[in-house]
Amino acid sequence: MRILVVDDSRMARTALCQQLATMGYDAAWAPGGAEALARVQEEAFDVVLVDFKVADMDGVEVCWHLRAAQGAKHLYLMLMIPGSITNQFFEVVENGADEFLRKPLDWAWLRARLLAASRVVDMQRELERLATTDSLTGALNRGRFMARAAEEVMRARRYGRELSAMMLDIDFFKRINDTHGHAAGDEAIRMNVRTTRHLIRQCDVLGRLGGEEFAVLLPETALPGAVLLAERLRRSLAVTAVKAPDGPSFTFTVSIGVSTLHKGEDHIDPMLARADEALYRAKRGGRNRVLPEEPAAAG
Repeated sequence: MRILVVDDSRMARTALCQQLATMGYDAAWAPGGAEALARVQEEAFDVVLVDFKVADMDGVEVCWHLRAAQGAKHLYLMLMIPGSITNQFFEVVENGADEFLRKPLDWAWLRARLLAASRVVDMQRELERLATTDSLTGALNRGRFMARAAEEVMRARRYGRELSAMMLDIDFFKRINDTHGHAAGDEAIRMNVRTTRHLIRQCDVLGRLGGEEFAVLLPETALPGAVLLAERLRRSLAVTAVKAPDGPSFTFTVSIGVSTLHKGEDHIDPMLARADEALYRAKRGGRNRVLPEEPAAAG
């Protein structure tokens, strides 16, 4: 579990981070609310420990901003309050904190509360997984994929980086179901995801858009590199045997369309549309092939 400590006292945050490390937690720190917000936007944290007063805003305000900005990220917010405060508990929780800790901190109590927080974090992660992933394959579902795609487009635009996409469809999928059964069709879909995951990087984004159609986002990848990867994937899938539950093994092929983000685009839809058009050109051209977006469409 990763914890962010927000405290403008160097001595206090150093002592707290050291204590968290002895408890087995990965701790980082921020001296104020603005930096805490920036770190939470760029990095993954599970719990944020916020001091009641920090350099640029009070702790309740920090919690409010963190809660408002977290989006799909689930943060467990713990506000550290002086022992003299006895009448602001409702305000603390109303503004986003999940609970508060009395200062000076009792390390045994902190350990216990962090254990309880870890259970909440685990439950939130499972709920998010169920809400954002495809139950058959574990790939992102369409809604979560599109949200991640929007994030990647924003990142590519902000830092001037390349971004490419692959649209992939299993060839003659109905024939697989008709010949080998729907359970075999499901196993072909799962095999497609396993093979794709083996070839792509951890930073790449794989989603099931529906049926036997999938999309992969490739950050910091130009069109030629994306085409090479798509060809590797196509060849690998074509020779990977799938064991039908009630019959012989079989193989299947895929068609893949590839596109890249063009200058001036700030939304994922045009890039995915070009990849989709390339995919269907590949299917019309005989299937089991990779095609890039049309050169005339390049910006």
